[in-house]
Amino acid sequence: MALLTLALVLCALVWPARAPATGAAGAVGAAGNPVDAACDTAGLDRAKASASVRLSHGGRIHTKVNARLTVHVPSSWKRAKSLLMSEDTDAYRTAMGCLTRPYESQHRWWGEWRPDGSPWVKPEKGGFEVTFDTFSWIDEATEWFALGPWKVERGVSRWGLLFEPAPGLDRVDWTKILVDPGAPGAVSAEPAPTTREGATGLVWRPKGEKAPPPVAVRVAPRWPRSFAAQDDRLLYVNVSTAGGVTWTFVACGILLYAAGKVRRRPGVTGTETQAARTVSDWAWLSAGLVIAVNGDDVLYRLAHAVANDEEWYDREQRLGLPSTLGAAVLLLAFGRPRRPILWAGAALAVPVLAVSGVPHPFGLPTSLELPSDAPDRAVYALFTAQGCLTALSLLGFTAAVWRVARDCGLVRPRRKAPHGPRELQLRYAGTAVVLSTGAIGACYAMAVERDWQRISWLSDRGQAVYGEQHLEKLREDLTWFSVNFQNWWFWYHWVITGLVILAALRAAAARATESPVAEPEDRWLFLLFFPVMVGLALGAFGNNALLESLWLVLNMATLHMVTVMARSRTVLDHTLEVTRERLGDTVTAARRRDILGRARRYREIHAMMRRLESGQSDDDILQRRLLEREVRGLHTWTSGTGTPDRLPSQVSVVDVALAMGPRDTWWGNGCRAALIACLFGLPATAVVVWSGWIRGDNWRANIHYGLGLPDLVTGLVSWQACWVGAGFVLGALWRRLPGRRGPVKALAVAVAFALPAGIDALGNFLMDQGYGDTGLDVLTMLFVLTLTGIALDLDIFRGERRFWQSRFGLLLSVYQMRYLSLQLAYLVAQAVAMVTLWQFFSDTGGGPPPKEFEGGGGAGGGGGNGGNG
Repeated sequence: MALLTLALVLCALVWPARAPATGAAGAVGAAGNPVDAACDTAGLDRAKASASVRLSHGGRIHTKVNARLTVHVPSSWKRAKSLLMSEDTDAYRTAMGCLTRPYESQHRWWGEWRPDGSPWVKPEKGGFEVTFDTFSWIDEATEWFALGPWKVERGVSRWGLLFEPAPGLDRVDWTKILVDPGAPGAVSAEPAPTTREGATGLVWRPKGEKAPPPVAVRVAPRWPRSFAAQDDRLLYVNVSTAGGVTWTFVACGILLYAAGKVRRRPGVTGTETQAARTVSDWAWLSAGLVIAVNGDDVLYRLAHAVANDEEWYDREQRLGLPSTLGAAVLLLAFGRPRRPILWAGAALAVPVLAVSGVPHPFGLPTSLELPSDAPDRAVYALFTAQGCLTALSLLGFTAAVWRVARDCGLVRPRRKAPHGPRELQLRYAGTAVVLSTGAIGACYAMAVERDWQRISWLSDRGQAVYGEQHLEKLREDLTWFSVNFQNWWFWYHWVITGLVILAALRAAAARATESPVAEPEDRWLFLLFFPVMVGLALGAFGNNALLESLWLVLNMATLHMVTVMARSRTVLDHTLEVTRERLGDTVTAARRRDILGRARRYREIHAMMRRLESGQSDDDILQRRLLEREVRGLHTWTSGTGTPDRLPSQVSVVDVALAMGPRDTWWGNGCRAALIACLFGLPATAVVVWSGWIRGDNWRANIHYGLGLPDLVTGLVSWQACWVGAGFVLGALWRRLPGRRGPVKALAVAVAFALPAGIDALGNFLMDQGYGDTGLDVLTMLFVLTLTGIALDLDIFRGERRFWQSRFGLLLSVYQMRYLSLQLAYLVAQAVAMVTLWQFFSDTGGGPPPKEFEGGGGAGGGGGNGGNG
């Protein structure tokens, strides 16, 4: 299906433009007054109209502009009945264009967005009421955009709102014109307004006038909104890019430092040395990739500022293909696949080198820009080169992920040779890459076509210029995809970073198969794993990523702080009563069976003692004393040196059993918790992806953004990986976390996850910008970790499962009724909080669409981890 869609799009790219149509629309140019000839404006003299525009600053990054035009059209107007037709008819387009557009049948406004159903046409006495709602965002500091009857002029410190209705409404009766610039209000307004509405709204009531007043309002926005609307300024963009690059540089520096510590560890094994080498290789490679991907953008912006724009534009387009090719080849080399995959990669690189190196034989200009009159062979050549480049990029990414996934144990060994590695097979990898390439291309083609239909909804399809411009736009989008695709796929390299860290931790865990906690030399890798795989992408204020790298350090610091503060507060950090030896040093894998047996007997005795509490006979008292003596016997212990000792008075054998975790090593506990969190994370992923990608304006943005649907898929994978990573952290730190039961231990990891989000929320508050779904993300994380903690507690006593009718019965025994009631109430409170937050932030207003929506140019991308926020 995807390949069929791509074929249809390719046919559209090379299909000749439609021939010009004749008729009324074509004869307009011969008329003396084109507006009267096309719209018959004489019939609109009795119409009444009103217009409003409102700026919403607070609670969002960019100022949102909402405009409304209301026209009471008399039924005597010649084209009034055409407003009742389908939006796809020429009659409707002509009639609606007379009310909403200047007389240019092909005029298109990239910045204008319409809510579902707009415009609304409602019959009324004597005619029809037309309500046209539009919205957009002020996210740049230069030029202007049109929005309904308004023209919004953007500047660094001043914005302008100019009233310029369609010429078809020049002689209607304007009953009310409202401009609400929001706080702090307007700087100037011409002509003087008639009255005021609300705190900042200005109202004009031009009674008796048969011409729209030239309303012009100047606004001086507060600095956070003005700062955020500078995406197109050289210094702003380069500083933001530097912030994203710094995130990767900091992570790479930590990887190199951690790899060095592992190499210098006494008694380091060959497996650890190899893992440290892989960490170092990826650190250098990752730093090189981020420079290659982002460095060219910075270079081009600087060159545009000091050199000839057209000359550097040609170089940017042409060098984009080999730049992406170099990044893909580096990933393929890191993956070290078998020869068939290397040969496939070489074959895919040939068309890319040919088109970028010598474009003229293919009919392509130096810039690789496809004009509407480009020959068919030029379209085929660029289409083939881009398809091969996309496939090569995905192949390199797949090879790199496969290598590190195999190293960290996510890929099982071959069946025929259990100790040999399972190599990536071309027949599987090739099929997956081809299907993914087709799917991405199809999604991109459908999205850009949908975006074209959005902005050209009132264009005259019968004119030849429409077909020419449609074809030219499709070819421009193909060129953009060729140059900027790397900016999309590269930011998912954090997956490889997380797997590289995981592989190194696995090698370290293998050196001591019964190690209950990670060794100090692995601490830096473990702490870095948290922000890479779990932490949210935070620290972008005013849409600028300068401070993002600070949140990498904050995530590591909060996790370290939780473990440090937990010392002496964990069950295993208590000391024995006689020898004062640390309890955790005496809890070994060899004692697991004895500890679990004692814990079971302890629970049985307490169940009998609860039943005896209702009795008052002397026999019951005697029996209780016997049970208490047996409990004291269960608390006798043996120190690490074999000396008889006793458990601390505040610690029971059940507490010791729960503190061990379901496995004997920190690695085993981490893997078990990751698997459980993966299952509980499935519904959580659905919730956060729905809220972040589908709910409200988000879905509209994604279906019009070329890579919006692929982003949705990667969002699902990213969040699922986030829950798995959080579960691994919870399990690996199980013995170091405070609390006696899983939900309390989960709370500690959730706090480490939430504290950086809280600091980010404080920054958002100071910037008066939206919080997004951060609160929902934090509560969802807490919910998933709480369920994972309960499941781990239950898994510790999995050997008793056969003696209970259900897991719930076993859970009642482990937690006892009073503790279980508290846990259920805790979970219900979390669920209520999530629903409340969702409802509270249900109307976030959304954010501005990526720049690609507004006519091309620049792929969005920032630093931070792979899209968990």
